[in-house]
Amino acid sequence: MSLSVNPDFADAFARAGLTDAPAFLDLPGEVVSGHPDRHVCRVELPCGAFYLKRQHVVGWKERFRNWRAGFGWVSRCAREADLLSELNEQNLPAPRWAAFGAHKGRAFLLVEEVRGACDLRTVLSDSGLSPTARRDLAGRLGRAVAAVHAAGYSTPDLTAKHVLVKPNGAFVFLDWQNARRGRVPEAARADALGALHASLAGATRADRARVLCAYGPGVPPLYQVLRAAAKHATRRSVRDQLQPRAGEQRLVWLAGEAVCAVPEVAAAWPSPAVAAPFYDSPPGAIRLQIAGRDAVLVRGREFAPLGRFRAWLKATPYRSAGANVGRVLFHLERYGVPAPRLLAFGQRLAGAASCEWFALYEPAPGVPVERAGELVERLHEAGCVLSDPRAALGVRAGEIRVENPLAVRVARRGRAGARAARAVAELVGAE
Repeated sequence: MSLSVNPDFADAFARAGLTDAPAFLDLPGEVVSGHPDRHVCRVELPCGAFYLKRQHVVGWKERFRNWRAGFGWVSRCAREADLLSELNEQNLPAPRWAAFGAHKGRAFLLVEEVRGACDLRTVLSDSGLSPTARRDLAGRLGRAVAAVHAAGYSTPDLTAKHVLVKPNGAFVFLDWQNARRGRVPEAARADALGALHASLAGATRADRARVLCAYGPGVPPLYQVLRAAAKHATRRSVRDQLQPRAGEQRLVWLAGEAVCAVPEVAAAWPSPAVAAPFYDSPPGAIRLQIAGRDAVLVRGREFAPLGRFRAWLKATPYRSAGANVGRVLFHLERYGVPAPRLLAFGQRLAGAASCEWFALYEPAPGVPVERAGELVERLHEAGCVLSDPRAALGVRAGEIRVENPLAVRVARRGRAGARAARAVAELVGAE
């Protein structure tokens, strides 16, 4: 177990009883960003609001990568804390770290919330922003990026959602866990500017040009920036930033990976959180009511020694069918695809090779059968594929819907192939 606390927050954390790593790892809060191996949640403490970056697994590959980059045999949380400390000392645009540590293979980083700040996408989408204010914003952004590079830091994660604008107009750049220190070559500068260029959905051509002009004498050639922007435009993280927002998505972790639920369902969740009918119950699907909602509960057990070994070998968390359903439904909701609405999911490992899981969701809305092709197309545009189209989709009363999310998966590349089209045609014909 290890724990490091920023002296600026030490007394306040001690008064709140945060004296060891498990206390920080168990802080409750709403998840604002999630990945298979980690998530970020917003937590409120008596001394203010913070963002807690929590890693479920710290693997040897990650430690090796950080060691090669000169940060030691550490987690990405410790690497980012090290970088934030350096950036803060040089008054560069980065948030303040508050604490970081590790316990039993997990790691965390606590970062202070930037009060009153908006991300760059929100600022640029403001139709009331005057042309003069836009020019000033673009100029200051270009100079801020140039200052970071001149100080010897580069990050591939410099995209619009990771740029905050404070009420006084100053910038704060987020997500430094993949940043490097040392001389920043021209290719790295072009890559960073290209990522920013590709993710600025609300920016005009003039805005983008001003960012590059304000960067100064070290600005890379335009063709390099545009080539990097084209590469970044294919990244899912960048594509997601360009999608219209289907509404705010929020999740609450109640018992580590064992239970994750939307806030209104989390408020009605039984205590203790790991309990029947979600766990310790026969596998299968049932209907129930929770928080005044009619829902479908799917439960399962897996014996997957090869899957667990493969996850260990790749130094990533094992993801059960329940965790995959949670990921798929959260992803489809973000893209506004008609699909079951995720209410909760969870998994708990039992022994070296077995796992128990559940997924809870509201039944999906349907679309007219004549729009079946459009539904499949939207699924693929959202980066999802139907692993078993006939099992995934159902037709009732002239409507087609996603009925079984277990037969849908998130994929790097998804296209409406002949197999999916044929299965949809058969389903619609059978109705």
